[in-house]
Amino acid sequence: MVFALVSALTVGITQLARVLPGLGAYVQLLVGGVFLMAAVRLARREPGGMRRIGIDLAGLLTPPDANDERPAGPLGIYDLGRALRAAAPSGAKESLVALGVAAVVFPPFVLGFHAWYAPSAAFELRFPDELGAFVLTQLIVVALPEEAFFRGYVQTRLSDRFTGEGWRIRIDPRVWLLQAALFAVIHLASDLNPAKLAVFFPALLFGLVRAWRGGIGAAMLLHALSNVLAAVLEASWQIR
Repeated sequence: MVFALVSALTVGITQLARVLPGLGAYVQLLVGGVFLMAAVRLARREPGGMRRIGIDLAGLLTPPDANDERPAGPLGIYDLGRALRAAAPSGAKESLVALGVAAVVFPPFVLGFHAWYAPSAAFELRFPDELGAFVLTQLIVVALPEEAFFRGYVQTRLSDRFTGEGWRIRIDPRVWLLQAALFAVIHLASDLNPAKLAVFFPALLFGLVRAWRGGIGAAMLLHALSNVLAAVLEASWQIR
């Protein structure tokens, strides 16, 4: 039911953007907001839910302790600083894991990318426009919400249904395949292009990484890196 409702909202936003001028620039932000809000609100329905479904990001997304008497600072800046400091060791570790997996997976991905698209242009390294903003968008607007909802909430609830072990390292094959299939379905529903189903395969990798690490941190970083790599390859081989 949750997946059906989120899918309906996603399709509604993308279709509305086609008839309302100016809305198209905010589609990713709006859809990402739906994914993230759904995951967070549903997780908070149970004690420790944010951690159990792996989306607390070492406390970064967890609200400050109500009993903490230290000043929050203007707009909560002090609370944010304390959360970032507390999350830094875990963030560094998950970043290294993501980079290690990328070092293994990305070379064959590049070869497969070339074989699939068979570009006619010679490779000339190019980056997306406004690279810094693009990378942040992929990390915060795309990877974080998608991983929070699919590898966080959906994968955990499927694990509860099939194995009763929502965040353990082991992952039931049914859970592994179904979370990736649902990820592909929602991409197809928002854009009726069969090529969108290809996201099934990276979703398998993200699902394994999330199950291995117990949280979405490494999977989120790997997701963002994958999107950036694909964009660089498209620009460098001039693939439209």
